[in-house]
Amino acid sequence: MRVFILRARKGPTSPAGVARAMGYPDHFEVIAHSVVSTLMISKHTRDAVVFHVVLDGSPVPPVTVTFDAASMGSLGGFNEATITGVFRRILKPAAGLTKDERLEAEPGIWLHKISFEALIKGLSAKMPVYILDRKGEDIRTAEFVGNCAFIFTDHIPMQKKTLSLLKRLGVRGLSLGPKVLFAAHCITLVHNELDRQEAEA
Repeated sequence: MRVFILRARKGPTSPAGVARAMGYPDHFEVIAHSVVSTLMISKHTRDAVVFHVVLDGSPVPPVTVTFDAASMGSLGGFNEATITGVFRRILKPAAGLTKDERLEAEPGIWLHKISFEALIKGLSAKMPVYILDRKGEDIRTAEFVGNCAFIFTDHIPMQKKTLSLLKRLGVRGLSLGPKVLFAAHCITLVHNELDRQEAEA
């Protein structure tokens, strides 16, 4: 199974906030594009993929939205308007969530009142976790065996104290090359490398 985590520091946690977050300065489109890159390929949804979107924006952060490709239905399309509509629907109950509460908002799409740090702590106990780092191991030489998780950020860099925590948890650096790319592009590159390794196995 492939697990992808996008930390959206300005990601809105209410339906009304989603509508206001497109474009500058909150850039909800980063989330929308990442959903498509993570879950979809030509003609169908990817198998055995889980995508956690950690929303840290107002009014009720944090809320983690989890898409489980194995059990969710069609999202109805892959454009920004469609994905925005999905988030506006599923975030309706977010304000009522209590700490650690988990709720299935739609088939295969869950809301979880959990922080980014707690989420990664849980994942790192189960599988190797990687974060993009230009000084990390080149993805072209890395070997991925079994379940793996990959951390991405939106347009706001990860805080130093969070990076220190990730290092203590054993999260590994992974380089995709010399350029800083959009999160959705990075997700596509990781998928492509894993697809190639699986095809060659």
